[in-house]
Amino acid sequence: MNQMIDGTQFLKDYAKGCCEGMMRTHFTALSDMAEVMLGAKHAGHRIWTVGNGGSAATASHICNDLQKGARVYERTGFSAACLGDSLSVLTCLGNDYSYDDIFRIQIETQAEEGDVLLAFSGSGNSKNVIKAAESARVRGVTVLGFLGRDGGKLKPLCDRYVIAPTDCMEQIEDMHMLYCHALVSLLKRRLENEWGAEIVRPVRNRKFSTVLFDFDGTVSLIRADWREVMIPYFTDVLQAASGDAPREEVMETVTGIVDALTGKQTIFQCIALDAEVQRRGGVHRDPNGYKQGFLDRMADRVQARVNGLRNGSISPEELLVPGAKAWIKRLEASGVRCYLASGTDEESVLEEARLLGVDTLFSGGIIGAKPEQNTGIKEALLEKLIKAGEAEGETLLCFGDGPSELTAAKAVGGYAAGVAFREGTAFATDMRKRGLLLAAGADLIIPNYADADALSKLLNF
Repeated sequence: MNQMIDGTQFLKDYAKGCCEGMMRTHFTALSDMAEVMLGAKHAGHRIWTVGNGGSAATASHICNDLQKGARVYERTGFSAACLGDSLSVLTCLGNDYSYDDIFRIQIETQAEEGDVLLAFSGSGNSKNVIKAAESARVRGVTVLGFLGRDGGKLKPLCDRYVIAPTDCMEQIEDMHMLYCHALVSLLKRRLENEWGAEIVRPVRNRKFSTVLFDFDGTVSLIRADWREVMIPYFTDVLQAASGDAPREEVMETVTGIVDALTGKQTIFQCIALDAEVQRRGGVHRDPNGYKQGFLDRMADRVQARVNGLRNGSISPEELLVPGAKAWIKRLEASGVRCYLASGTDEESVLEEARLLGVDTLFSGGIIGAKPEQNTGIKEALLEKLIKAGEAEGETLLCFGDGPSELTAAKAVGGYAAGVAFREGTAFATDMRKRGLLLAAGADLIIPNYADADALSKLLNF
């Protein structure tokens, strides 16, 4: 008489065997495969995947993860396609040629030198996968194998491979899926720390002759944490006029005011604050008083950085958006005319630009806010340039980290590049900034200017 099987224990044993097998994996080999895939992406090549049965499902699944799951900060993911996904192609080739040739012919037709083929096979002996790998190697396509048992006949055809260390086919396929998710997680983490651009609207045939840069947050980091000072200060002011309104609601209102006017002179944010105070029943105050209150709160931070630049304890590179100086030089050397325009008081902008070593880089000049000025700095500059015939919409490129300058550039037909540098990181994108910049009409989002070659290619320089 057959003994009853303890289902719970069986399942535990199955899962335990899978986990123990996973931990015997050659993870260095898996990591090396990630490097091959990254190299193909950077070189503009495609990832192809192939497998039969359960392996076909895994091959299809990883394409989803490579295209979407590895999409970091909304930059493009991997170009990836599964050879088993088109039923019409598979049945056509299987009927007119043979089942063994359904993948080989697709490789011969579409794959190019430098591409990568991910081949999934638990046995390593599937004839159609083997033929695909043979065809790939002839064409200079790198073959990465996800294998089981002894690797089968596919193993010697792989440039790199990982073998699921078990004889159980179900566990082999389980491990292959885990390998895929682990790989994609690693690829995503690697891409977080690499330069990348999010292209909303390509430049296409534009040729730029005039480039406008914002200063704080776009070139300079001297006032890097101004927002962390302004928002709590404005919230305290507005809270006093808001009675028992929840602080979270008051801060949300303040954040909206600050973000909407980022890039304009500080006085505009103070004017908006005063208007909101009055709307809530508070007493009108000269906005210049709010401005001075903000400047007083920022003074110690800014002065410490300025003093550090003056005495050499802080290098200019520490307080510049990565790659900014080299990028501006590169633009000027290409024959374009660069301008620096800032909502910060002009006296401070000129002094800080000098300390950062960028004051001589802008052939068009450096413009900051003047006490008597009640119009937008960037808007006024662009209007002046267009009237003078020095800039036309199609030839204007603007870099900024706030809505003000991007909106102004877009209003005259310019191309808007949003700089969403996240302070304290190398290449990560500040997702809050990204959202504001996209809402302002940004055509391109970059984390910084570190990869000047890539940026030049994107912008036709």
